Parts: sequence; C-alpha cells; structure tokens
Amino acid sequence: MPRRPTTLLPALAIALLAMIAAACGPEGPTEAGGEPADAVALLTILPSPGALRGAPAAPVDEAGLIEALTGSPDPELTTTLEDRRMQSAAVRRWSGPGDQELVAAVSVWESHLVATGIGGQAAELLQDDGASAWTPSGLNGSRGARLEDQDRTERRLAFAVGPNSLYVRSVGDVDEETLTRAMTRLIRSSGVESG
Repeated sequence: MPRRPTTLLPALAIALLAMIAAACGPEGPTEAGGEPADAVALLTILPSPGALRGAPAAPVDEAGLIEALTGSPDPELTTTLEDRRMQSAAVRRWSGPGDQELVAAVSVWESHLVATGIGGQAAELLQDDGASAWTPSGLNGSRGARLEDQDRTERRLAFAVGPNSLYVRSVGDVDEETLTRAMTRLIRSSGVESG
C-alpha cells in the first residue's frame, strides 16, 4: 500500500478550516457578520415600480424608522430602538392611485442578531392584527407577514445581511411581486444570494 505524504495532510486541514471559517457569517450573537451598508445608497438602486412614485431615499432617526416599519409613530417602540443603538438608517417611500404605498428601509446595527430581530419583529407585529406569517418562494431566510381582508391589505417582509436590516412594506393594492422584487434587489445589492 502506498504511503501518503504526511506533510501534505496538515496543510490541507488548515486550508479547509480557513475556507470554512471564511464562509461563515457572524461567529456569535454580538458579531456584525459583514460590512455595514450605506443605507441611502442601497435604497437608491430601487426603481419606481409601475404607477408608484416617490422621493429619493433619505436618512431617518429611530422615530422615522419605526414609522416606516409599522406605518405609524410609536414612542415606546422608538425607545426600544434607541436602546439597540442603531448606527444609521434610511427610508424610501412610493405612493400611487387608490392609497397604494410601498416603503423600503435599510438600517444598520451593531450585530447580525439585532439586525435580524428588528425587521422580523416589525413584520410579526402585523400578526397582532390578524395577519399570517409569510415567507415568499425564493426568499428563504426572510421573515414576513401579510394581512388581506376586505378592510385592509398590508404586507411586511424583512431580511438581514450582516449588521444590515432590509425591510419592505406595502399597503393597499400593491401586488406581491412588486414587494418581493424590491426585497430581492436589496438582497442582491448587498452581495447575498437568496433562494
């Protein structure tokens, strides 16, 4: 039986471990797991969809972010966000005929865990109003909720990339594909493939 060179095995093991470590995200709950995004620049990649029109992306504080995530001001939730030490955030809004609204938000946090929780929990708040949990096909890892009844239609979708929370919310007769297309563009522009 031929002998394998013993000096090659340790080198291969070290190379394999380095590749595995490089492919991992955050190593612990307080790790960022990636580079912080330029929130305004990231939102700038989104085109105005269909008949919806709006202003360019703009930076927001915690109160502005809460209003973008939930659709209304909430001092208690704003205080919660202030305790989480947001690094930066921006929002972009579009509106259209028949009270249609599409809102996209990018916020940057100290860790991937916080980024995941912020958007996911904001989406889940819609479940308090009778919405169902929702993960669109092709957007594995996203957290969302949708409410569709005779009085109100609203969808919320969140995804985290490193310390960056990506979030899209629609109200009214905005089709689901418009919302998921916006989220897919944000994810891809963040350098991550989902599916």
